[in-house]
Amino acid sequence: MTTIMDGKAVAAHLSEGIRDAVEESRKHGIRPKVAFVRVGELSDAISYERAAMKRFEKLSIDTEQFHFPADVSNRAFLTKFREINEDYAINGILLLQPLPEHIDMKRVVELMNPIKDIDGMTPFNLGQVLTDESNRLEPCTPAGVMEMLDFYDINLEGKHVTVVGASAVVGKPLSLMLMNRNATVTTCNVYTDDLIGRCRAADIIISAAGVINLIGPEHVKEGAVVVDVGINFNDAGRMVGDVDFDAVKDKASHITPVPGGIGAITTTVLVYHLMLATDYQKEPVLFLER
Repeated sequence: MTTIMDGKAVAAHLSEGIRDAVEESRKHGIRPKVAFVRVGELSDAISYERAAMKRFEKLSIDTEQFHFPADVSNRAFLTKFREINEDYAINGILLLQPLPEHIDMKRVVELMNPIKDIDGMTPFNLGQVLTDESNRLEPCTPAGVMEMLDFYDINLEGKHVTVVGASAVVGKPLSLMLMNRNATVTTCNVYTDDLIGRCRAADIIISAAGVINLIGPEHVKEGAVVVDVGINFNDAGRMVGDVDFDAVKDKASHITPVPGGIGAITTTVLVYHLMLATDYQKEPVLFLER
């Protein structure tokens, strides 16, 4: 029988530890706080911000929102972002993306203190993933995938994992995190030759390509684990993933739905990362001067 991996159950499990950490922090007079930084009124960014705000508030975390008009100048935004970054009352920053083209994203990331980077986007934190350091803040979506696999006791050591999608925020760091667990990883994209064969050879398929129905039953061997990270909208406006769920589910031993899978974990991972960041900030040696 196929196990449908429930992101809400994983999030609830993570939340238990977060509540304990928040309570312990407050006993010591520490109130963790996150800053949401958004430029413009893009619906996807607003939707994600609302979901994240709801999760932080549900776990009794202090939040502050910084909203900028889409036409804010690059200089003005960078000046204000530096102020947010240097505010000692703020323990974590979530930068909503994408930013308008005229904003220098590279410079924004360079300015961000890695110890406040709860979405794991700075070169420092990505480098920590590469070298498998214990004190690190990982990109939240790959971290959510790893939490899902751990929750369902899916062993990675020696397993062949095919990751479809090689973005800097999901596919690449996820491949590194899997290799750090001694998995044998094949990283593909939509242009990969013989994608079907490369997927069918895998014990675990993780798709993060952003293409509706990219992964069908012909890609999946019997008993494989299938993790769908894709978030797409079909012609009817319904959220769907990269995997043809109904066609694949009977072949897989474990499979994630969309919605209700990885997406249900990511905002909770952000809160978990804030608590890690708050803890790391107790050790001055971890700070990097910007």
